[in-house]
Amino acid sequence: MKTDYYINKSDKLQKALNKYFSGLKGDLIHEYGKDKALAIIENSKGAYPEIIHKIPFFDTPMYDSLVVLNSRMMALKKGMKEELLNVEDFVQFQVKILRSKMNSRPQLVRDLMGKVFLSKLMRIFLKKVARSTTKNGWPTQVDSGSKEDNYTMKVSTQNCQMVNFMRSVGEEDLVPYCSFADFANAESMGIGLKQTSTIDSGTCTFCFNKVGGVHWPDSIQNIIDKDSLTSTQKPLK
Repeated sequence: MKTDYYINKSDKLQKALNKYFSGLKGDLIHEYGKDKALAIIENSKGAYPEIIHKIPFFDTPMYDSLVVLNSRMMALKKGMKEELLNVEDFVQFQVKILRSKMNSRPQLVRDLMGKVFLSKLMRIFLKKVARSTTKNGWPTQVDSGSKEDNYTMKVSTQNCQMVNFMRSVGEEDLVPYCSFADFANAESMGIGLKQTSTIDSGTCTFCFNKVGGVHWPDSIQNIIDKDSLTSTQKPLK
């Protein structure tokens, strides 16, 4: 793992951030109104240069792209914080836009995505990715389930570098909710997902299944339930 790898790529990352917020602007306005949305975007852009210095690099394209995407979300979280929106507001918003984005795709496409994700070929690929990330400082193991197991695929990580990154940029209050994207994506693809151990135990373990539904962690489910009870706005388009 390397840090400061992206400093020489700052211009490219800033352009990608601008594109990210161009796509997100309408959703932010819908959720918070124009003035607050524009303030969030400006705050986020102002916070991003410092975040770039702390983005870890693992020389593993799949994980590196996820970490860079996460860096944009950390900028957004900081921008929302400046407008007195807390971590629960951030998680609510993220789950909404993930659900909206995925649900805009035809059900047939989402079902196909779920089948591909849990296919034998994909598991072979993910095991190769896991070996690479382990070698570069993010211990990861991918296992295929047998007939006796209650999962099709199990992914276990130690010393989670995504969590460490969140902490390094001062957003450690997001750690209890850091898996929200995994569950939102599993939900949209119609596959089962249950987290059987968390970062507190030293190992994050996720069990994916072709059936069984999504078992959201209580910390995230409570936020979703609260939003469902209090929201008076229409779902994001």
